[in-house]
Amino acid sequence: MVRPKESRRIPVAVSALLVAGAAGFFWLQCVYIVLHSRLSTDPLTDPHGYQLLFGTVLSVPTAAVVAVSAPFIVAPGASRARLIRIMVALLVVITALPLVALLTA
Repeated sequence: MVRPKESRRIPVAVSALLVAGAAGFFWLQCVYIVLHSRLSTDPLTDPHGYQLLFGTVLSVPTAAVVAVSAPFIVAPGASRARLIRIMVALLVVITALPLVALLTA
């Protein structure tokens, strides 16, 4: 039997999953285009550096959206705290890659 509190949490969890999934997909695309632009040996891949610039700029707020919305997917408790620690550490490390790529270009 579903408790009233749990039934109110399900739409929030589904909405958070959709937001975090969409933002996470866009974030991964931003990180990919930045790294592809930076590591490509073909000068015609990104001749003006717009992929490098805009991908870096868009990856930071998109990672913040994922970090804020992802904890609402799981129920409160130890699993949520563990998810927050892992998610924030992972997002900080991987979002640092485009920043490093931009600063070393």
